[in-house]
Amino acid sequence: MFDITAKASIGYRLGSIRSIDSIVVGVLNIYEATELWVNQFGLDIVSQRDGKDIDLSKLWQLDEDEIIKQTLLATPRIDVGKIHLVQFKNPSAPVRQNANTTDLGPKNLDVTCHDLPSKYDELIEMGYEFRSEYVGYQIESIGADVLEVQMPGHDHTNIIFVEQLGEKIQLSKKGYGGITSLVTIVLDLDEETDFFKDVFSLKLAISEDLFGEHVEKMVGLPKGGGLRLNLLEGDETDRYGRVELVSYVGAGKQNNLYEIANPPALGTLHCLFKVETISEIKKKLQKRSINFDEFGSLDLIYGKGEVISFRSPAGLRIDVQEL
Repeated sequence: MFDITAKASIGYRLGSIRSIDSIVVGVLNIYEATELWVNQFGLDIVSQRDGKDIDLSKLWQLDEDEIIKQTLLATPRIDVGKIHLVQFKNPSAPVRQNANTTDLGPKNLDVTCHDLPSKYDELIEMGYEFRSEYVGYQIESIGADVLEVQMPGHDHTNIIFVEQLGEKIQLSKKGYGGITSLVTIVLDLDEETDFFKDVFSLKLAISEDLFGEHVEKMVGLPKGGGLRLNLLEGDETDRYGRVELVSYVGAGKQNNLYEIANPPALGTLHCLFKVETISEIKKKLQKRSINFDEFGSLDLIYGKGEVISFRSPAGLRIDVQEL
């Protein structure tokens, strides 16, 4: 079993531009989920809470006793891209339980790693299954050679293992790091990109059109199909907590899963940003005529501070807490 007393030693790098602080994942069994991320991937336990959480229930508009347990996980020495696992008393169905590959909504949790082929073989020997064999391709805009493979995770999450060959990046002792990117599927790539660049001052790190047989096979698209992606990040020196926006070309009907990606559902739900000055976020949202809910100062597993909540143009729920 994982060491429930282990804590991460994390020092915040204060700055005006920060990547995603944490991604919320609803889980049926928090011990099984935590064991995967801690024992197998080597992430640190930052904080844990047992029992009802009145402030978080208020933020998520749940009954006061709906939240049972929480665990906040992070890559060692990385203070963004954390995973917030939450077990509910009466969970609703997993968001992506019957989802098509190209359905709209939060989709992938990207986990970077070292020596992906060996980790792929090791996980198969342990009984894990993958959606296909790992594939290799090049991100032309940055000249990077990449290996990638998709693994169905707990609670119908989709875990993507990615290795950028030759890259030096902070990883756990087990050779994993997450979450490097939260991947969300959108219809209007340009609109969603403009939103994150404006509201959170994120920078466009990669803009890529990916087509070819390996993409068709990996995603399950018809011949000639592909995807457009924009990758946005903050000022962190390591590439964690990034927003990866994907729009599919050649996809059929795409169901909107943003509508059900809300607590107490299971699976990948939404994200939280931490900012130095929440009033600046409010001004930007008001300028864009985006409604937001205000909750005042809340004592959450992430810390204590003023919190607001709203939706991106595509429908992704976003909570923001002032540092």
